[in-house]
Amino acid sequence: MKDLHIAGVAKSFGPQPVLRGVDLTVSAGSFTAILGSSGSGKTTLLRIVAGFERPDAGEVRIGEDLVDDATRRFVPSERRRIGYVPQEGALFPHLNVGRNVAFGLPRGQDRRSRVDELLELVGLSGYRRRYPHQLSGGQQQRVALARALAIGPEIVLLDEPFSSLDAAMRSSVRSDVLAVLRQAGTTSILVTHDQDEALSMADQVAVLRHGVIAQLDTPTALYGRPGDVELAHFLGESNVLDGEVHDGTASTALGHLSVAVGNGPSPGGWARVMVRPEQIKLDRGSNGGVVATVQSYEYYGHDAVVRVRPDAGDLPDLVVRVTGGEPLEPGHRVGLSVLGAVVVWPKEPPDPEIPPE
Repeated sequence: MKDLHIAGVAKSFGPQPVLRGVDLTVSAGSFTAILGSSGSGKTTLLRIVAGFERPDAGEVRIGEDLVDDATRRFVPSERRRIGYVPQEGALFPHLNVGRNVAFGLPRGQDRRSRVDELLELVGLSGYRRRYPHQLSGGQQQRVALARALAIGPEIVLLDEPFSSLDAAMRSSVRSDVLAVLRQAGTTSILVTHDQDEALSMADQVAVLRHGVIAQLDTPTALYGRPGDVELAHFLGESNVLDGEVHDGTASTALGHLSVAVGNGPSPGGWARVMVRPEQIKLDRGSNGGVVATVQSYEYYGHDAVVRVRPDAGDLPDLVVRVTGGEPLEPGHRVGLSVLGAVVVWPKEPPDPEIPPE
């Protein structure tokens, strides 16, 4: 197992810059997700690490080995000991499962035993003679992972490997893949645009935005304390309010809210205040601190999303996440209160009112 170090990596395609100076360190044996919207450059970054693309500037190191410095030094992909799992697996349709897994292995007497070991690791013992068209999408992805692990890679790269799977299969397959990678102890990097995927699988998440890493943190810290409003909205639904902070308390139209420790402008500062949907407690009898009217109710089985319009005119419509209970019809009156500490960001103070002449 080796660390991965990316420093100052930049890449343009024609006049269009895609990466503008990416810095990222992935510790040996850890799992990192690179999260970004479509067109953010995340797959380009992965391909540079794999050796399929050259950067215009910067360098890539695997452990102590410099594998690309964008000028003279370049180690080709086949010599980097990197396993690559592309979208949809990309298995060879004319080869059976065993031969797909063995594709990158040198010929020898232990080749068959290595394939059997890997198929057992990914939960596909007995599938050696099947062909890709005889497998489900999830099984194909596990074969692709076994093939990537066959060479004993220092790093495994996963390029949106679950995007073609349906929702039910996606959850189970990513759990299986994560378990296999943990057991193998391989340094792993996942590229994805799916926030749930990144937050549920990774030890650390790097959000790629405008060609740089906007924030690198643990999933808990990233979701709980995003660096700015744009990140907050990207990582999940958010209610963002105006407020004023005094001595660790944010005064808002939703009440006086406790500010998360170590967060926020100095006392007396104007702020933007983030309240996650699950932080809002909804009282069906309109007995909460703020009264609102239900606009819509969306049921998802495990929970429901309620959109409400507060009576207070200076509050925007709010999103509330609830569990259990009977559906709420539009027009129903409810009460709202906030649970837990909130995250705030500094905001320019409002312009003073100009008195009439």
